[in-house]
Amino acid sequence: MISCLWLRRISWLVRCAWPVRFAWLCALPLACTTLSTKQAEAPLLFETLRQNDAPFSLRASDQIPPCDVDWQWQLVDSAGRATNAATVNCKTSESKSHGALWMIPTIDGDREFVTRDASDTMCLVAVEALLDNAISVFTPPLMLAPSELQPGETFASRSEMRVDWLDGRGERDRGMGERTATIVGASRIRTPLGEFVVTRVQTKFEAKLRFAKVERTTTLWIAAGIGPIVEEWRERVTVMGVPISSDSGTAIRISPISRAKDTPRH
Repeated sequence: MISCLWLRRISWLVRCAWPVRFAWLCALPLACTTLSTKQAEAPLLFETLRQNDAPFSLRASDQIPPCDVDWQWQLVDSAGRATNAATVNCKTSESKSHGALWMIPTIDGDREFVTRDASDTMCLVAVEALLDNAISVFTPPLMLAPSELQPGETFASRSEMRVDWLDGRGERDRGMGERTATIVGASRIRTPLGEFVVTRVQTKFEAKLRFAKVERTTTLWIAAGIGPIVEEWRERVTVMGVPISSDSGTAIRISPISRAKDTPRH
């Protein structure tokens, strides 16, 4: 049997708890409303409208930006939606550095020095990685874009590779660099620039050095006569067998379309 003292205590607790309970009940609809509110999705900037189209052949000029043309890129997320990342400007220019003909800035901040061989294949002479204070030199120049790439073909190139400090402190590492390029399909896509029928080209680069290993896979969505519309990449770096960095991303071209030239002007 509960004593009168306990009854009074229970009664007091009920009276004190009721306003709190009432306030909680009043706040419940507001809390539910707040929880059910969804953030607005970022704009969709890249989508695939149709897969498995018949791929078409590509020339080197379809894969390499022409000289003195501003190409702007915007990073998107894995779903093709806009991000808060700043746009990236890439403009090919003439350059005789490292024995090249042109310098091509990349989306991730590197600078590629490119020449052309007797078969009109575009070849990579050197790459300056400004953020890593490194320069990689290829001997002979490594294939970057074959003069013509046909569906079903795979182009492969292998060169000796030396990595030096960009600030002139000497050699950092050396080994072999290998690169392949192949057409992996075709599709119809949509970006803010419009709809395009594109061939997808996948390149794989692997550097096997004394102390480090670099693996990078890049896929380009290329429209004939226009050039790359979308670029996607994945990169992994290990040193002495220990992973030290990985990077991936997707970027879409947002600068106005201009027809690509047969080769970069020089």
